[in-house]
Amino acid sequence: MENKYKKEMECDRITTPEEFKKYVSKLSKINFIPGTRKEKYVLDSHDYSNLKKGLYEANLHVHTLNSDGSATTERLLLNAEAIAKYNSKFNTHFMLSITDHDTLEGTKEAFEIYKSHPEKYSHLKLTTGLEISTVENKLENQKSPVAIHLLTYCINPYDETLNEFLKKKSQLKLKLTKETIKELNKELYNDLGYEFTLKEASQVHEMIAKGFDEVKRPLMKYTSGKILHHYYIKDSDFSYEKPIKTYKQIFKSSEPYYKLYKKALEQYIGYSLPPIPEHIERQILKAKSIYEKSHPTMNTIPEAFASFEETVELISSLKYGYMSVAHPARTIIRNICDTPENIFTNIFKNFKQSGGEKACFYEKYYGSYEGEHTLSLLPAIDKAAEKFNLKPTGGLDSHGKDIITRCPYT
Repeated sequence: MENKYKKEMECDRITTPEEFKKYVSKLSKINFIPGTRKEKYVLDSHDYSNLKKGLYEANLHVHTLNSDGSATTERLLLNAEAIAKYNSKFNTHFMLSITDHDTLEGTKEAFEIYKSHPEKYSHLKLTTGLEISTVENKLENQKSPVAIHLLTYCINPYDETLNEFLKKKSQLKLKLTKETIKELNKELYNDLGYEFTLKEASQVHEMIAKGFDEVKRPLMKYTSGKILHHYYIKDSDFSYEKPIKTYKQIFKSSEPYYKLYKKALEQYIGYSLPPIPEHIERQILKAKSIYEKSHPTMNTIPEAFASFEETVELISSLKYGYMSVAHPARTIIRNICDTPENIFTNIFKNFKQSGGEKACFYEKYYGSYEGEHTLSLLPAIDKAAEKFNLKPTGGLDSHGKDIITRCPYT
């Protein structure tokens, strides 16, 4: 399969690593976003001014149904080709990368569709991609693990080492999830009178049933939502995940998740609910004590999770592949006692030391940041990246039906 991938690059059907670096180096922020936001902190409120002028030239962060997106790979390719064809009127181009979480299936599909139908995708530039969920516990002054997502580009999607790595992690994580749900039912069934299921958990976080990304956070959303939903309105005509998906902004607060869920539930049904009783709160916290055992600690990263440095080292050992630190300002740094610039300097230092020349990008032009605190971190991140000569990439982190929006629910 390595020769197959190499052949396609030589036939000018897939962007080579050299072409990728050259193309991305010419792009700036306006080329990664479809337009200016009408409201600064509201996602998908763009005026599409860049798109209309042929200046929207790349989305290097896109998800399909293979992870937690809501569109097929083919639909997104056709959307990207339409933009690329439109851009040709302005003598500009468009590059797409499918970067599904913890699986190469989306980028394999893109690879096969793209190379098999040159007449349908004659304008589009395509590069292979992947987003890997990793855990970092080796930073200075760190009190708890942090999640760092790693974007990889120009990879061989058929590389046996990489495929086996991802397969093993997803199998182990799915096993861990099932064991955790089993323990939840063992400890809570007598109190609640109903069971938790993997199928229900996947309604709020699709990837948990695939063994991708996290275990703790999806189960936090699921158990909190189901317990409260069942207590307050167990005979309702909607399921527990609807308030979560409808009122995403409510969950940006630092309050305990279950308290935020109650607020979202009240918004959804249109009236106030009585305070959460002590016995219900105890059940929610008991569930928390169980699913938190599945999460990495400062001392131990379970085999089901990918450590940041080890994953970077793995990608750097492959024949093909560049790496970019995904949406760095979304990295949770509250539990690190240091300045933002020092924290990201530390992250990027570990990135470069573990990845060498292939650890050369960071997602400076991430188009879906929201919230004042997140945006306030960007100058410190840029200063830290300059110390290691990291070059910018960008994307919308699209989860929807097209590649010009972020939201998966539209």
